[in-house]
Amino acid sequence: MKGRPILAAVIGYIIGIIWGLYLKINIILFHFLIIAIYFIYKKFFQSNFQKNEFKLISIKRYLRYLKLIIEPSVIFIFIIFSIISNCIISGEEEKYQNFYQSEGDAHFFAIVESEKEEKEYKDRYKIKVIKFQQNSKFENQEMYIYTKKDGYKLQYGDKIEIIGTYNQISGRRNYGGFDYQNYLKIKKISGIVTVSNLKILEHNQENYVKATLHYIGEKIKNNIDKSFEKETASLLKGLLLGDTSKIEEDIKEDFRLANMSHILAISGMHVNYMVLALSLIFSKSLGKRKARAITIIFLIIYLFLTGASPSVVRAVLMCIMGIGATFFHRKNDIATSIAISLLILLLYNPYLICHVGLQLSYLGTIGIIIFHPFVLHILDKMTAKWQKYKKLKFLDIIKEMLAVTISAQIALIPIILYHFNLFSCYFLISNFFISIIIGPIIMMGFLFIVLYFISVPIATILAVFVQIGVQILINISKLGNLPFSKIYIPTPSVITICLYYVGILIIKYVYFIYQAKDLSNTQKRIRNLISLLRYKMRLKKKKCVAILVIFLSIILILQVYPKKLEIHFVDVGQGDCTFMVTPYRKTILVDGGGSELSNFDVGKNTLLPYLLDRGYTKIDYLFISHFDSDHVRSA
Repeated sequence: MKGRPILAAVIGYIIGIIWGLYLKINIILFHFLIIAIYFIYKKFFQSNFQKNEFKLISIKRYLRYLKLIIEPSVIFIFIIFSIISNCIISGEEEKYQNFYQSEGDAHFFAIVESEKEEKEYKDRYKIKVIKFQQNSKFENQEMYIYTKKDGYKLQYGDKIEIIGTYNQISGRRNYGGFDYQNYLKIKKISGIVTVSNLKILEHNQENYVKATLHYIGEKIKNNIDKSFEKETASLLKGLLLGDTSKIEEDIKEDFRLANMSHILAISGMHVNYMVLALSLIFSKSLGKRKARAITIIFLIIYLFLTGASPSVVRAVLMCIMGIGATFFHRKNDIATSIAISLLILLLYNPYLICHVGLQLSYLGTIGIIIFHPFVLHILDKMTAKWQKYKKLKFLDIIKEMLAVTISAQIALIPIILYHFNLFSCYFLISNFFISIIIGPIIMMGFLFIVLYFISVPIATILAVFVQIGVQILINISKLGNLPFSKIYIPTPSVITICLYYVGILIIKYVYFIYQAKDLSNTQKRIRNLISLLRYKMRLKKKKCVAILVIFLSIILILQVYPKKLEIHFVDVGQGDCTFMVTPYRKTILVDGGGSELSNFDVGKNTLLPYLLDRGYTKIDYLFISHFDSDHVRSA
């Protein structure tokens, strides 16, 4: 972190947000406590240590290493930014609670900021409030309005007058369940209104630049719809523009089971292929410097065309900073680029730290940066005998693809398990095939978009090849339907996730220490400490084995020792559902909820996540009280 103050700033900013969201207390008190402990230690305890005594575990010794890595100015930046973000999130929490607890009649004027989203029984639009008659606090806030199915034909940029009901918004209904309030905060939505009467006052009232970009985006989507079959068109819009709203649920499920959902979220992969395509088109005709300038302009346009999701913002900002570094003949520091892009996103909306797409995008990128050399080195050692006599170039390409995939997955596995509770057994195979085919599909897709505005016949010819590529992707996603393709995993705790990351970083660091030829003084000390620890453990081998046996025995006893009877009443909406755990860990489910009036799968979307969040992967006994759909449909 030395020499990278922006990294300290973003870490402090994240800590302050998390502290405010989950601990609900002011972080300033914590900082005062740490400073007080430090000065008490300096005043009363530091002088009492015997300087010449060697200790294997010495906090004082390792604090010296910390001082070499972290400068006092960095600590100051960390503290300041953690306090700033903690104060911001406290204010935001209070503001949103006031919004979400309000209810009653609503009469206001607004601008429509989205196309229609078709829900099961109603249509939804995103709007920005201009004037709210009952309460001025809602002015300039973004909201969702729900209208009756096909009741109004609203267009982007329409100025409307709305009369309806402002709805109170509930939070999490079950342990570990979906938190609708948190979802709306991530979207910067301040409320939901059910419309009873609506009047369109004027058209085209949105900002000219935003309206133009929206028009271009809708035109591109229409061109795709005209040129491809429905299934291919919906998937291509997801691949190129991040619009997954029209993709069928069974295709989304196949992509999820095959661990391929990440290609439907615009990220660095898509942006890099776009930059590659633009450089191939413009570099020779305009020169590298002008081509880079045009690429930056295209990236900014693309950012808004795709809805500026966190993963797109990260990829575009990092790419622009990389290109900008070449303008000023500077070396691009990837760690600083990641930190700047993340800080910009969190300054815009601190609740984005809870956005799954943001977590996956940043952790995947960090995983590739940190673990790629480590994984590639292991793969090189594994294939060394194959290349002993002849250099196989195709093997190097395969190793590089595998190294990138494995490196990203090492960082992502805990987060995927935490959010989705699903481990894909064939992820290496599916992602390997994706890495081969996704580049040509994306580049041809972007080329198709451009050509359609220039020459429809040529674009139509190219569409044939794009269609074939997308169909291959769909076939690859069928890997998720093979036997033993998925394993449901209980939700890991935050402590378990932290221990995983600490452990994997230690393994990587120690591995390179034992592989390095020229060791630094610090690396030599660590190797010596490891050797000393192993030596002391060999001297006390019997004692170490005894401790291990006792530890494992305690864990085993705790697993079989009778516990208290647990009874959980699960909120499944309409209907009843009771989950019980006996003292001997037998699980019993009584009813499962459900409804004939809704297509919402309560078993898959509510009951299963609840069981996994509680740490259970099986049901021993199932009882049905009676066979009405609200008791049995999801069981």
